[in-house]
Amino acid sequence: MLAPTPINQTERLATLRRYGLDTHSHRGAFEGIVELAAQICNCPVSLVSIVHADDQRFEARSGTKLDETGLDASICSHAILQDDLLEIPDTRLDMRTQDNPLVTAADQPVLFYAGAQIKTRTGIVLGTLCVLDYRPRRLGDSERRALRILADQVMQRLELHEALRQQDAMRREVDHRVKNSLAGVAAMTRMSARGASDDVRAALLEVEQRINVMVELHSDLYQADDPDAPIEVTGYLRRIVRYMENMAPASVEIDVELAPLELPNKRASALGVLVNELISNSCKHAFPDGRTGRIVLRGRPDPGGRYSLSCEDDGVGSANARAGLGRRIMEASAAQLDGFLDVASDGSGHRVKLEFPLDAA
Repeated sequence: MLAPTPINQTERLATLRRYGLDTHSHRGAFEGIVELAAQICNCPVSLVSIVHADDQRFEARSGTKLDETGLDASICSHAILQDDLLEIPDTRLDMRTQDNPLVTAADQPVLFYAGAQIKTRTGIVLGTLCVLDYRPRRLGDSERRALRILADQVMQRLELHEALRQQDAMRREVDHRVKNSLAGVAAMTRMSARGASDDVRAALLEVEQRINVMVELHSDLYQADDPDAPIEVTGYLRRIVRYMENMAPASVEIDVELAPLELPNKRASALGVLVNELISNSCKHAFPDGRTGRIVLRGRPDPGGRYSLSCEDDGVGSANARAGLGRRIMEASAAQLDGFLDVASDGSGHRVKLEFPLDAA
């Protein structure tokens, strides 16, 4: 016997979609619950069954290989119409289930059913946590109570999953807006530089470069599933270098040799700022009067659990010319990485090397 369609079916189906129950996105989340329900109720089969418009789908199962059934085989579609747990001691004797294909099956017919509703706080029933047996029987009071409690646990996990999804969506929206805001500030800075004096224009272009470093970092954070997890840094650094190539003199070549590196976002930000300053300083000071040259950025781990990053150029050297604000920014960035800067400069070029621990907090 097919169960009547719930009077709130449109709202109910929309709620299933809102909780991601139309995509099997919760597979594996409730396996422990169905195993516990089967043990407590001493039943061979337990299911988290979600009733959809045309079928019932099992988000978790114990004791069966079925993933879903049609509504003609769904006892849960009757259970979601009840005010409380539905228990059918002998399915052969209940008019709702006596012609159910699972009940009339020649091999292991389902002769007992008990299902506790999985219900939202607003009273919308999504499905049931149910137990099945191949013999007629009844549950005890403690078993019924346990089944209700476990069904509530399923709902609480669904609500937690939805809350985390909304939080992630909000975080992505904030990251997107921050990135757009930073890009807008960079564009305004670039426009302001056009009509400024040479010194002011140079300062504003440096500000724009530093803003673009943060824009690139937000690009990686915006795409990351977990904003607190380490991000792969080398792609981020390469994008910074590509931006610097557009700013560098046409006669200067920039090469990058970076081994894979993952860092938390705060340390990645510090490293990005440092790389920006290293290459920017070489571009500004190492190749005067159209001098040709090469800048090489290298990074590799060492056996001691540290990472070594160096920036070398074959320009005119002159460390004193690079001892201003850029140098202070580099030192501050190195401190954020718990690293140490080693600077060397002579007539054959300028080299800055940074070593920092990979496992620093």
